[in-house]
Amino acid sequence: MKQSLRLGTVSGIPVGLHWGLVVIAFLYLTNLATGFLPDAAPGSSTFAYWGVALVGVLLFFGSVLAHELGHSLVAQREGIKVRAITLWLLGGVAEIEQEAKTPGAEFRIAAAGPAVSIVLTAFFLAAGFGMEATVGESLFATMVIWLGIINGLLAVFNLIPAAPLDGGRILTAGLWKLWGDQHRARTRTAQVGQAFGMSMVALGVFAMFNGGSIFILILAWFLLAAATAERRRAELFEVAARSSVGDSMTRLAPPADGAVTVAGLRAMAGEGSVAWPVRGPAGDVVGILPASALRRLKPKNAETMVARDLVVPWTDFISARSSEKLEAVVDRFRTQDRSHALVYDDTGNQVGYIGMTELAMAGRS
Repeated sequence: MKQSLRLGTVSGIPVGLHWGLVVIAFLYLTNLATGFLPDAAPGSSTFAYWGVALVGVLLFFGSVLAHELGHSLVAQREGIKVRAITLWLLGGVAEIEQEAKTPGAEFRIAAAGPAVSIVLTAFFLAAGFGMEATVGESLFATMVIWLGIINGLLAVFNLIPAAPLDGGRILTAGLWKLWGDQHRARTRTAQVGQAFGMSMVALGVFAMFNGGSIFILILAWFLLAAATAERRRAELFEVAARSSVGDSMTRLAPPADGAVTVAGLRAMAGEGSVAWPVRGPAGDVVGILPASALRRLKPKNAETMVARDLVVPWTDFISARSSEKLEAVVDRFRTQDRSHALVYDDTGNQVGYIGMTELAMAGRS
């Protein structure tokens, strides 16, 4: 997820904000300043309610950051790189670069976030009720108790055993340990996540038609979309685990001039699926035009667009051997932030091309 504002780094991890955070921050701020705080602690000024609410919202997003740091720091201890932490519309996202290598690592990384939230719940509730017991009820103490409640809700919700929630990762770890099959476990957890997401969508629609907030529907849509993406990714990795690069690659056609139209390349390819090395103005091969790009382009555009308009440059490629496991190449795509690979045989000859688009199609077939 792209960060709109970089805040800094923690343990080498870039931390930032997405613009969508402004929306949810405003909702929390309004709810606290005009609803929860005046109801729970009446008698203060409007300025006081908004000021304390602002402090509460900032501390809440600090709690979300702590939750994501829990995941990230444990991932680093497991030898897994974390690209970034981004606070956004629905909380926080820790972009963990690789899959866990064992069920135990999967469990520890997943459980770390809720564990932090549970600790924060206990801390804020103890602090809030402690303040009330020693100095009496106050607006600030009420806000601190709210922080305890909201962190508790965050922990409980994240422990629901459905992808992409932390509880789904914990369920994956358990099924992986039970079955000995990481990809089957991820697929099953993603299916549970899809069912949960659809249930949440139904709940969100019901809430909207009965005067409730649209936020439930937004959250439901996110969960369903994320669970669907998780399932597709799990299916992709399942295909990758049992295939070699040579099984899944697209063969290379002879190099084509960059000025040839896409329609012309389609005619030359016929019914076959090929990737075209494309020559630049100087005659050197500057990249590859994938078969998927040929298929996606509308016929009317294919008559006017030329090969060099769709070429993927060499800077976007990694190298792969036709004999190696496809799973290893998918891992390199993620760790090197690339989505295309030029395939060589064991004697060093270029023999094919493979891209994430083609792999995703294979995973759904």
